[in-house]
Amino acid sequence: MKFFPRILAVAILAFGALTAQSDFALAGRTGGPASEVGVAPVHDSIFFNIQFNANEPAVVTVVGNGQTFLDVLMYDADGHIARGVGSGDHQTVTMEVYRAGIFKVEVRNLGPLPNTFTISTN
Repeated sequence: MKFFPRILAVAILAFGALTAQSDFALAGRTGGPASEVGVAPVHDSIFFNIQFNANEPAVVTVVGNGQTFLDVLMYDADGHIARGVGSGDHQTVTMEVYRAGIFKVEVRNLGPLPNTFTISTN
């Protein structure tokens, strides 16, 4: 019985080390990964300004409440646009960042009900 807590502790430490390593390897947002809750109004958009580092991918994931379809777009300062992929209200958009700056992320609600969602960045 005393053996189980040791295995559990080792598993938790290993998971923490892997998570910390993957966050570092995929870090793109200035200041590190972050998440926020938002509400996309009916047939409307909500915008986020997110700063990303140069030479690292910008990855934004949106997970909605399942009531409507969401569309996610990312715009850089030079007019490049990336569209999210996924299904329903689970979308991920990725863009290669060749110059650090603020990227505008648009979350569009395509349905007749408000959609509460979580937006996460790398």
